[in-house]
Amino acid sequence: MRNKKKEILYQDLEIPEIIWEKAEEAFLQIHREGEEQMKVSAKTACKRAQIFRLPRVAAAAVLCCLIFGTTVAAIEIFSLYRQRMENMEKQEIEDLYQLAYAGETNSLNRPFTAQERERYAALTEEYEGNGRFPEGSMAVLTEAASYNGQGVAVDTSTRTLCLPQDSLSDEELLQIIDFNHKMTYSIYEKNQERILVQGDWESRMAAMTDGEVDRIYLAYTASNLDTGGGYSRELSQSERQRYEELTARYEREEAYGEPELIILKKIEEYTGSGVAFCEENSQYCLPGGECSDSELLQIIDFEHKIPYCFDRINYEIQMGFRQGYPKAE
Repeated sequence: MRNKKKEILYQDLEIPEIIWEKAEEAFLQIHREGEEQMKVSAKTACKRAQIFRLPRVAAAAVLCCLIFGTTVAAIEIFSLYRQRMENMEKQEIEDLYQLAYAGETNSLNRPFTAQERERYAALTEEYEGNGRFPEGSMAVLTEAASYNGQGVAVDTSTRTLCLPQDSLSDEELLQIIDFNHKMTYSIYEKNQERILVQGDWESRMAAMTDGEVDRIYLAYTASNLDTGGGYSRELSQSERQRYEELTARYEREEAYGEPELIILKKIEEYTGSGVAFCEENSQYCLPGGECSDSELLQIIDFEHKIPYCFDRINYEIQMGFRQGYPKAE
């Protein structure tokens, strides 16, 4: 089982194993395309933060896309696309979310032609990059027998995409593309909603603003792990024991340290009071005396936030909601 810290965004939902395997294969291509940029922007982070892996529940987000051998995720952010997703009505989000978990069947009533596949890929780029959206929407049917052979539709009873026998028009392809993107976003949105209402340490992570996420990411990647890291002094046996106990309380009882950990750029900024994280040497600055429970909780909170920030940024890039990794101004 994967480390719980690394799956804060999505968990506790059952996805058929075959879907998970196919989804990981699909998103592996995205990872390869962004790998070089990731190495540059997060080159020091790999010592403590593992490379992002697609959360298991997100596999459902690419069910329809796997039919066409393409994925919904974009490597660059496109404001019109994001705006379209965020403007979805709550009922539409709910309906698409329910459809994503309606069953395992996922097929086409006929295969795409080579030309349709090529046009589908080209139109996806226009959809994400230029805001070229369909004028209408794909019909939703409760049974395949309702399909009259006109236009494109999804049969919710078997989750089959129904295509006309004639070559698909650009409008019909855009309707399919739009449907796939909206289903992906609906799963993302519903699971964010689920996490936020839990009221535990995971919802604490999900409630972080983009600015807070970027600040921690930049502080961590700017730090020098080769010459620093760890603590400014060794933890005492009492501190180590309390650290383990407080970590359990943090995750189970919502015990948090106040205020949040301070981030310093230079070691000279540390006054010797309280605890802080220093970008210059990637080190936690500790006071001379024993750390209080509140101070240890500040460190525990920060250490939980680091992998979460990396996962969230990577996932938002794959969702098309970020242009790339945060950069220092």
